[in-house]
Formats: sequence, structure tokens, C-alpha cells
Amino acid sequence: MTSKLPIAHCSLSTCLPRPRIGLLPTGHMMYWSQFPGLKEKGLAMLQELETRLLVWGEVVSPGLVDTPEKAEAAGRFFVEKGIDLVLVLPLGYTTGMVMVPAVKALNVPIRLLNVHADSTYNYATADTSEYLLHEGPCCIPEYAGTLVRLGKPFRVISGHFGQDRLWQELGADIRGAAAARAFRALTFGVIGNTYTGMTDMPVDEHRVLRATGRLLARPEIEEVAEAYRRVTEAQLQDMYGQFRAMYEVDATVTDEHLRFSAQVAVAYDEVIRKHDISAFGYYWWGEQELMVQLRSQSALAVSRLAALGRPGVTEGDVKTAMAMKIQDLFGAGGMFLEFFAFDYDADMLLVGHDGPSNINVADGKPRLQHLEVHHGKTGHGLGIDFRMKQGPVTLMNLTQFDAGDTFKLIYSVAEVVPGPILNIGNPNCRLKLQQPLHKFMDAWCQQGPSHHLSLGLGDTSRETEAFAEAMGFKCVRV
Repeated sequence: MTSKLPIAHCSLSTCLPRPRIGLLPTGHMMYWSQFPGLKEKGLAMLQELETRLLVWGEVVSPGLVDTPEKAEAAGRFFVEKGIDLVLVLPLGYTTGMVMVPAVKALNVPIRLLNVHADSTYNYATADTSEYLLHEGPCCIPEYAGTLVRLGKPFRVISGHFGQDRLWQELGADIRGAAAARAFRALTFGVIGNTYTGMTDMPVDEHRVLRATGRLLARPEIEEVAEAYRRVTEAQLQDMYGQFRAMYEVDATVTDEHLRFSAQVAVAYDEVIRKHDISAFGYYWWGEQELMVQLRSQSALAVSRLAALGRPGVTEGDVKTAMAMKIQDLFGAGGMFLEFFAFDYDADMLLVGHDGPSNINVADGKPRLQHLEVHHGKTGHGLGIDFRMKQGPVTLMNLTQFDAGDTFKLIYSVAEVVPGPILNIGNPNCRLKLQQPLHKFMDAWCQQGPSHHLSLGLGDTSRETEAFAEAMGFKCVRV
């Protein structure tokens, strides 16, 4: 490992995978000879759509498909290219058989684009060619009914190119599907064990295998200890300088406290990168003082990794770390939380957690203070505290309960609102929910969650649902 370490955090947008957008333009061969110029007008609209899509990622298209034979070839083409989702754009009315052969072998989200460059046109002066150019909506029900019969999930997206709402919906679906491809290629891990007695922390590893094709990486705790012992003075000074620059340090934190945390951070960085782990749970009690403190003093180390796109979760909760990584792939961050309190006077929910956090969701400079006691845990160490950015957020829980063969996503949209919060050395925030507190809690719990959850910035409902669709996960909005 080199002495120069990556910076301690990065922009959320750097975590976004680059999408592979399958684009299937369909047409009706019979029209081209009957109405000269109709095909060219449709292709001009297609080119405008492609130009807009290129802002988000790679556009993969077989070109205009106007026969069943071309549709068969398009299906093979899409499979070979490994697309994240397919956008089906009819250029006027087309038969279902120029679409079905292209999507029958695909296991990616399908979006039927009932869209047009125009918001309207002049009916009084339009000829048949102009009418046919705008007749895409005619075949969307045919496409949809056929996909229902084939058992292929899909969504219809309607609108015209001048609508921001249209591009927001398309962008969200594309980001969610791209996140699924990235997620399937990741390695998740556990160091140590789960917190003693927590019935929701253990994970069925075969579910991870089914979702990703990989078992969990399981570094030994001794690897962290040995990496700690190997830290050079140059590495320590580099990390120490990063932490001094990023955090506001209060009077309870000594130089020795910060140097120890910096050395621990270098060790965690080495072990997690050595195994190429993208999200992990970790916990151990320890008997020797050093082993206890390697866990107890881990808040800065693991928070740094979370800000770099490798979230870790204490108490061994790899499932919530995976949820954080999902939100990270949306460009929304991913903050480790649990329910703190229901404030019925203020009609809000207080959430937070001790230990590792994600400073990418902080509003302002995070603060450090030394905590002599970590509640429910052994050891002592630095605590991180900050206010979270105000505005819409998405709460997400990844559960294996009532989840079928793999996992289920439970999510809800809320808002971080201003007001007094706890000052206990742990980040926490006030959430305004979209339904009464008592109704939310019952509905959330009926879905079989674990007691931890992840918070991501923004309303990422569509990204979440597109991700779950691509992964084959159940998905429930509360």
C-alpha cells in the first residue's frame, strides 16, 4: 500500500455507475412506401431522444426495427451488449411483433415510451403522414397487454420532450436499473460477528449468493490488527491531516485520540480494499484492549470509507450496509440510522445512530468529541456529530423477511426538518413523515424490517422501484 491515501470523502455523483441504455425504436414497414418522408421524420425525433439520453450514459440501439426478423436480431444484440434497461419507442403505430421478439429473452426493466417531441399538432391542416407520425399511443396498449400476458414487468412513461417531469422519470428509472447492474458485481463482507442477541442482524448468505453470485467476504479480525501494526508514520500523518481538515474538533479530543483514530483508519482502508469490499458489517467485543479499541475507535475509519462509497455498519449489520450502498449508487448517499423517538407534540420522528456515519449527507462541517462510553458497547473513542441536510429523503430497509428467494426493499419518503436534536456525539435528525406517526410505524413493521435503516438524500422512489425490478427483489412503499 502506498503512503498517500485517497481523500477522506468524495462527491456523491462520483458513485453513479454509467448506464447502458437499450433503445428499441419500432416502426411499421407498410407505412414507409405509402407515405414518403414519414420514416425520416420519425428518425429525426429518435435522434433527438438519443441526444438527450447520451447525457446520462451509453445508448445501445440496433437501429429501427420494423419487422419481426429485425426484432429477433435486436433481442440477440441487447443480450450481447448487457444493457441495464430497454426503452421501447414506437414511431407511430407498430404491431406487437416488432417488439416481442426483442424483449422476450431480456431480464431487464422495460419502459414503453408513449412520448413525442411535440406537445400537440395542427389537426385542421395535418395530412395522414402527420397523423401517423403522432400515432404512437395507438400501439402502447397492444404492447402492454402482450407484456402482461408474457409475464414481463414494465412501466409506461408518457409525455412530450418539453416536460421536465418526463426526463425526471426517465432519468430515475435509468439510474435505478444501472445501480442494479453495478450492485450485482459487488462484494459484500462481514468482519467479526453480529451483536449478541439481535435477532434481525444475521443474514442468510445464500440470499446474497443468489443476488450477486458471491458469498460474503469474511476478513479475519487479526487482519485489521496486523494492518494497524504496519501503518507507517507517513500514512498516519496523511490520514491525521485529512481528519484535522474535515472535522471540527472539540476540547475533549486530544491529539493522541486523533492519531489513534487515524492509524485505525489506515488499517481499515487496507483491509477493505485488499478484499475489494463495497459494503460491510462488522462487530466484535474483544478481550485484549487493542482489539476492543480497534472496534470502538472505528467511527472515523468507517465513516471515511462510507464517504468514499464503501459503507460499513456496526453491530454486524451487512444488510443495512447493502441498503446504504444501493442509495450510494443512486447518488443519494446512505446514512446509517435507527428510530430514536416519536415526538407526538412536534409530529416528527427522531432518527440517528452511534458509530459510523456518512459525512456526505452532513449540513456543514461535522464535529468530533471523545466519548468515554459507547452505549451498549465496550471501549471508548471518538464520536461524530452533525446536522443532516434538510429536504426530502428516502428511508430504506433491506430485509430477508417475507422476501421470497432473495431480499425485499421497504422504503418511505420523508423530509428532514429543522428543530432541536440530541447532542450526544452521534448524528441525528428530525423527520417529517407523509402519514401519521402511528400509521407509519404499524405499516413499516408489518413488512418485516430489521431495526436499522438507511437514509438517502432526495426522493428516490422511482430509482428504488426500478432497482428492485431489475434485481427481482420485492419492493414495498410505506
